[in-house]
Amino acid sequence: MVGFISAPNLKQDGLVHAFTTREGGVSTGTFESLNLSRRDGEADGAVEENRARVKAALGLKSLVFAKQVHGNTVLRVDAAPANGAAGEGDAMMTDVPGMGLAVQTADCVPLLIFDAENRAIAAVHSGWRGTVQEIARHTLESMNAAYGTLPGKIQAAIGPSISPAHYRVGPEVIEQFGSLFGGTQGIIGPRDAEGGGKLDNAGAVRRQLIEAGVLPDAIWMSDACTFADDNLFSCRRAKGGPFGGQAGVIGLT
Repeated sequence: MVGFISAPNLKQDGLVHAFTTREGGVSTGTFESLNLSRRDGEADGAVEENRARVKAALGLKSLVFAKQVHGNTVLRVDAAPANGAAGEGDAMMTDVPGMGLAVQTADCVPLLIFDAENRAIAAVHSGWRGTVQEIARHTLESMNAAYGTLPGKIQAAIGPSISPAHYRVGPEVIEQFGSLFGGTQGIIGPRDAEGGGKLDNAGAVRRQLIEAGVLPDAIWMSDACTFADDNLFSCRRAKGGPFGGQAGVIGLT
């Protein structure tokens, strides 16, 4: 069976979602087993089969991915693209049933958003660069312009990502977070001898959602760490070697 992590606040009528794990796919070796990412020499056939299994398990007509570039572009998806790729961007939104929006991660933060009032959804990939570029806020603003979404009315789920304990960043990254948030308290741990520190990227995304008007109680956060949990793919754990990817998926039924 395909292995999923679910957010309690997204278990609602007319909605399906999942944060995938490594369980239930056909990939072998380094990519075992539910690898959803076409990279590092993985066989296309295996990835296609894995994606098909996720689509079937969620009862969706299609899965839509994007070419993720660690930016803040939000793509509006009004129809399933022929090749499954919506374009270049790190967030997608739609109000069309049957399409699953899928963002790939292997340490970065996957964020799923549901606007029940306007029947609209979004999937967001927020690495540290995307967080600094405020992709979560850009997504909420795009949903407001397209569908009338109000931040105070949504439900949000932050899926598995690398935990602060395993995510040291350098002083150049810390400086950008300090500039964005007016300080690094609660986001960056104590500085080390080289001026680096441990980053809580998921916590930073949650803070951005709240600052944008999302109610704290409407945000669910996974406590799974991609680095520490062997049942999840991790770029940093791969230490420069090949690695696969899981996904955050959300769709209207």
